[in-house]
Amino acid sequence: MNHSFVSVFYMLKRYMAKRKLSCSLLFALLLSGCTLNFQRYTLAPDIRSAEEAAIRELDAQFSAAAARNDLDATVSYYSEDAVLLAPNSPIANNPKAIRESWASILSPNTSVSWKVTKVEVAKSGELGYLYGTYQLSIKDPSGGPTINDTGKILEVWKKQPDGQWKCIVDAYNSDIPLPAPPELKK
Repeated sequence: MNHSFVSVFYMLKRYMAKRKLSCSLLFALLLSGCTLNFQRYTLAPDIRSAEEAAIRELDAQFSAAAARNDLDATVSYYSEDAVLLAPNSPIANNPKAIRESWASILSPNTSVSWKVTKVEVAKSGELGYLYGTYQLSIKDPSGGPTINDTGKILEVWKKQPDGQWKCIVDAYNSDIPLPAPPELKK
């Protein structure tokens, strides 16, 4: 037993004897102090599964907006400080650049959608990520062959001060291999 605890206990016992307080009151005071201390270190309930479901639902809405070619709705899922890491282009690190990147994809000749494979939220409940796959088809308006692409997505979501989830990092890349480089002439 800790000597300082024992000395505090005997000091309180002497004080209580002078004040004619009962030992049961001393026990109740000690017990309440332990309970309060325990409550301070008790973890909050784990709400990650509810937050994961919320992100999954928001991302389904995000994909549906892109599938409708709705530029305004599509970019509304990004935070003000979001970055878009599209393949073969510089980082889009502001709302204007993100909008321009999406505007170059979304058109009546385009069909795009994605599905989430996994969502996970940090124990803190402030950050989450997801990954999945996308499909993209672009019809040639002049009647040429349709370009079909499939690939992977990775998004990081952050809970905003107002409690809403917003995408802060969005990256995607194609599964289609790069064409072979032309052979060099000897």
